[in-house]
Order: sequence, then C-alpha cells, then structure tokens
Amino acid sequence: MDRRPAWLWPNLLSLDAPLVAVAWFWMFTKAWRVVWLPDLLPLLVGCAVWCVYVGDRLMDVREKAAGGPRTSPRHQFHAKHRKLLTVLLVIGGVVCVSILAVLPLSLWAHGALILLFVITYFFVSLLYDGEGIPVVKNFFAGMTFSYGTAVGIHFYRPESDLFYFFLKSPEVILFGFLCVLNMTAIDIWEEARRRQAEKRVADVVFSICLLSVAGAALLFAANADDYTKAFLLSVMFAAGALYLVDRIGRFWSLDVQRVMADVAMLLPLPFFIFRTWNL
Repeated sequence: MDRRPAWLWPNLLSLDAPLVAVAWFWMFTKAWRVVWLPDLLPLLVGCAVWCVYVGDRLMDVREKAAGGPRTSPRHQFHAKHRKLLTVLLVIGGVVCVSILAVLPLSLWAHGALILLFVITYFFVSLLYDGEGIPVVKNFFAGMTFSYGTAVGIHFYRPESDLFYFFLKSPEVILFGFLCVLNMTAIDIWEEARRRQAEKRVADVVFSICLLSVAGAALLFAANADDYTKAFLLSVMFAAGALYLVDRIGRFWSLDVQRVMADVAMLLPLPFFIFRTWNL
C-alpha cells in the first residue's frame, strides 16, 4: 500500500468531492426547507459523484503515462490501482442504478439534464490536450456538480418545476460557479508550479471571479429568507476561504494546497449550522 500522509488519502481515494457534495446537499435541503427526502438520496449523490471522479481520473491515467504533464499523486494512485478502482467503479455504478430503480420515475426526468452535462463534460475532456487552464471543461464540471447535488432536493420541493429551476436559482448557479472556481484554482496552481512562474493574469482574473461570486451571493442574500440567506452567505464564506488558500497556499506544497481547496468548500458547513441553529 502507498505510504502517504493520512490527510492526503481522501483526495487519493476521490472521497473529497463526495464529502463536499453531501455537505452542500444537506445545506440545499435546509435552505429550501425540504422536510422529507428518501434516505437513499444522499447515498446516490455521494456514490454518483465518486463514480464520475474516479471515471475521469482513470480516463486521464489511461491517456497519459505516469510522469506526464498533468500527473499528480491522485493520478499516480489511480494508475497504480487501476484494476481495483475499475472494479469498484463498476460496483458503484450498480449501486447508483439500484438506488435509481427504487426512486420515482419522475425523478429520472430531473436527472436527465445531469446525464447531458456529464456526457458533455467527458466529450470536452477528450478534446483537452492537457495544456493550459481547461476553463470550458471546468465550467461543465462545476455546473454538473452543482446541479447533481441540488436536483433531487428540488424534486421534493412543493413548488418543483422540473429542471428549469437551474436556469433561475441563485443558489444553484452561484454554488456552480464556486465549484468551477475551485477546480480552476487547482489547475492554475498546477500550471504555475509546473512552469515555475506565477500566472499573474490568471491570478487577477481568478480573484475578480471569486469577488464577483462573493458579491453576488451577498447581494442575493440581502433579500432572501433566513435559511436561503444562510446558504448564500455560506457561498460567500467559501469564496473567501478559497481566496485565502490561493494567497497563502503558494507557501505550501501543491498537495497541501489541493487538500485545503477542498477544506475551503467544507468550512461553510459549520458556519451554516451556526447561522441556522435557532431558526
């Protein structure tokens, strides 16, 4: 077994993204005041996210030999344990299908857009040559992550209106852009370390985008009810935490910075709990 520090294992095992998804799944549930959900729904979200991430990383290591331009510890781990992870990926897919089989068929219509996003993401990934910052790829990945996290919860809202809510929900859109920036930050850091030069233009654009997401979240929070306000302020909180990781993280190793980017996405959970404790 690989000798790696304990704090790196969630990233190596692709458990970081499912943890973030389930945390924000719970916050979406509270923000939209959904009082009942199937017990298996959070498991479906976490398992589906894990499958997508593992599938993406296995596809990466299949296309690029170890030591390639975008090789990271998580890619090295997936390359070394490719067969085992492929078996677990198949098992994970069976679990997802099994859960879907016991959920209402009308929920599948909600999820159809997720499948379209995922297919588009993998198509864009195949076109990406591994050079530069994959902004388009990250956009589809982040929006897919946000929609996939929220869609099941929205289905059980009394005012559910199929997937059109995605086009007009500030919570989903801002969380989606937050996810896009989280993924893009890691690419910027990797690019800067690989070229041993600071990506000044990318840094400025990234900071402006983070500020825009935080500002928009604060603006929408001003007229929101208590639970939705707490959610939007959590988005702003995460954007601020990610900015700090970007600024301070240049003094850390790249592995630490990647992990702290995930921590920045989880820090809003205790903040949200504190804000809504007595509501």
